[in-house]
Amino acid sequence: MDQKVKLIDLVHQVGWVYDSTAVTQEPDGKLVFWKIPLHEVLALRSIHHSKSLRKELGKDFERYVMNTESRKLKLAIDWHHGVISALNYIDAERAMAS
Repeated sequence: MDQKVKLIDLVHQVGWVYDSTAVTQEPDGKLVFWKIPLHEVLALRSIHHSKSLRKELGKDFERYVMNTESRKLKLAIDWHHGVISALNYIDAERAMAS
């Protein structure tokens, strides 16, 4: 996979997890789909950029964690500050369809 892939591209490859509010990527490459309000994920990512949000938040707020090793996905170039919302995902889907 291209080393210059963005987080939205990785999420597009795996799809959206129902009832998630946001997706971030961990330093180990795992994609974390969150079930807390989007504004909280955005705030926490801005405070804890380049760190594991799973360690900061704990597992109680996770909807689903996707191991990317089996999918051969790499770290996104914007993993350390990227947060993808459901709206970001839908907009990317629409742009690819047109």
